[in-house]
Amino acid sequence: MPNLTNKIALVTGGGRGIGAATVRKLAEAGATVVVNDLDAEEAEAVAASIPAGMAHVADLTDPTAADTLVAAAIDTYGGLDIVVNNAGYIWHSAIHNMTDEQWDAMLDIHASAQFRVLRAYGRWLRGNADQASPMRKVVNISSTMGLHGGPTQLAYAAGKAAVVGITRTLAKEWGRFNVSVNAVAFGAIETRLTSPYEKEPNISIVKGQPRKVGLSTQQLEQAKQASPLARLGTAEDAANAIYLMCIPESDWITGEVILASGGVRS
Repeated sequence: MPNLTNKIALVTGGGRGIGAATVRKLAEAGATVVVNDLDAEEAEAVAASIPAGMAHVADLTDPTAADTLVAAAIDTYGGLDIVVNNAGYIWHSAIHNMTDEQWDAMLDIHASAQFRVLRAYGRWLRGNADQASPMRKVVNISSTMGLHGGPTQLAYAAGKAAVVGITRTLAKEWGRFNVSVNAVAFGAIETRLTSPYEKEPNISIVKGQPRKVGLSTQQLEQAKQASPLARLGTAEDAANAIYLMCIPESDWITGEVILASGGVRS
């Protein structure tokens, strides 16, 4: 029997990759899912592919977007049981070449956007939840880069490290509302951000601007060799890890960073 029946979930960055796989996994388990993404076409396609839910297109780096997103979910469905903070992208550079724009962009989408979504949710929780409420779940998405760092990933790593602090703090603040707050830190997952290239990085368009993405075939091979499982994770692998933090069986787990990296520890 589906174990998330009657649950209302919100997944940011739900239009593709890990986010889309998570939307489908939660929906398969019975949840109604609000699919947030910057790209309308992607968000609407994913929302149309699940039994119950809706798309909400918004750029979460807009300071007003999170309040509108959370309000739309609650006004439409009467509450919100699961929040998955997944939205993000990469913009790498060695520190001597890194601009203030790059630094700010990575902190804005990976830390500030999560903060704003959770602040909006927290304001609703204060009047609508306590220890007698049904268990609710927050899953914030971090990265092994936020735990261990990585060359050319200073700003991304800083944003993902901030997620760890946000998670562990809110776990202590929101226990009284019967909310568990955890993070999942991913290693290399097969998405457009890790798409293979031979000589030059691939290009992904973010907010109308080209961004270099992907891993060289050599980097991909090294990543596979570093894993005891000898492969990269799939978007479905990632969604499964997030799902574990959403189901009732994980109710007693809070304030943790779950490493989902195929056994890679550094």
